[in-house]
Amino acid sequence: MAATAQSPISQTTSITNGDTQDLPPPAPAAKKGKAKKDKQLSAEENAKLVQARLSQLEQEKAGEKNQQAEVDREVKKATRDLNELINSVEGPMSRLDLVQRKYEELLGEMKKLERDYAKNKKRADQLQKEQDKSKSEHNKTATMKDKLEKLCRELTKENKKLKDENKKLEETEKQARETINERLDQMLYDVQEVMNSKTTTHSENLHLELDELFKTRCKVLADQAEIRETHFKAILRHRDAEIAHLQARHEVERRRADAEAGRCRTLTNQVSTFSHTEAELRGQLNIYVEKFKQQVEDTLNNSNELFLTFRKEMEEMSKKTKRLEKENLNLTRKHDQTNRNILEMAEERTRDKEDLERLRKQEQQMRNIIKTMQEQGRGGPIQQEIVDEEGTESEYDEEYEDEDEEEEEEDDDVSYEGEEELAAEISKPVFGPVPPPEMVANKSNGQKTPGLANGIRH
Repeated sequence: MAATAQSPISQTTSITNGDTQDLPPPAPAAKKGKAKKDKQLSAEENAKLVQARLSQLEQEKAGEKNQQAEVDREVKKATRDLNELINSVEGPMSRLDLVQRKYEELLGEMKKLERDYAKNKKRADQLQKEQDKSKSEHNKTATMKDKLEKLCRELTKENKKLKDENKKLEETEKQARETINERLDQMLYDVQEVMNSKTTTHSENLHLELDELFKTRCKVLADQAEIRETHFKAILRHRDAEIAHLQARHEVERRRADAEAGRCRTLTNQVSTFSHTEAELRGQLNIYVEKFKQQVEDTLNNSNELFLTFRKEMEEMSKKTKRLEKENLNLTRKHDQTNRNILEMAEERTRDKEDLERLRKQEQQMRNIIKTMQEQGRGGPIQQEIVDEEGTESEYDEEYEDEDEEEEEEDDDVSYEGEEELAAEISKPVFGPVPPPEMVANKSNGQKTPGLANGIRH
């Protein structure tokens, strides 16, 4: 009985000991070291960024000086080239045209630079807004990171505290089990003595009652121990799950913060580059404006006579242009009329070709009919006629290929008449036997035998 009573208690102790061994050990010291290292790295990165910004500002300042000197050189060179170009051209009108072209080119370039400047300014404002937004998000993530680190440290402390409490509870449970086992052994020993000393029915009933009481008591204690162990297991698992979730969330927030920091750096670099390009474009715009003003002043100071002569020539050119436009309109009308005539002639020629093709098809059909009649034995002389007419038709085809378009129309009319005669002659039915050879010879020579019909003289 003692062995049976001790078995559930020993099983529960083994289960609890196994669960406590599976739990991961806390590592708060490592997390603190990592947090300190991250803070040190962030401070070093900030120092590097400040140093890089200072060096960049110094380089920009030196670059602006070099750029200003280069701009002055370009202005002098452009002025010298323009003066040489104006002096190389003879005549005031040609000079005025040259100055006007240069003015138009410079004006177009200035407008283009203004549009580019507006686009770059808009882009820079947008990037500045994105940078401010990313900075605010970075600050939020940093505060969230600090909160999560603090919460993680608190959870590790609570986890350690719970593990210590669990250890103490296991020790107290072990001591309680040992005392219970000792008491049970003593009770069993007392019960056995009572059983050995008394053999009456009353002692037997008492023994049974004590045995039942002992069993119920052991069962209650075992159930309580199992319930307590399952409760502690659930608490530990819940804490472990919370810690794992917070660690994962902390890792995600850390990665997000690193990504935002990288994005902030890239946006800062982009803003600096855009500001640099904006300064360059401003300088170029100022250069072109100065060039434009200088050239306009030079052209206005040259002479007012150039403008008067230019106005007169422009009026003459406008009159000449109107006259040429009228002539061009007349020529266009004539050209359109000619095109319409050509199209009508082409359509008429196409219709003639279609008619010719249709008649040729009819001729081919007639020839096929004659051939079938010859095969039946009733068309000897007509075959020779067709042979002769085929020879004449080939001659017509050769002449049709060699002559011009006007002769083609006449040949077409002739061929149409010949084909109509042939069709009328073929369409006449032929009855009776085959004619004698004399009739065939006369027919082949182009002579008609008078008074003969179907081989019979009338």
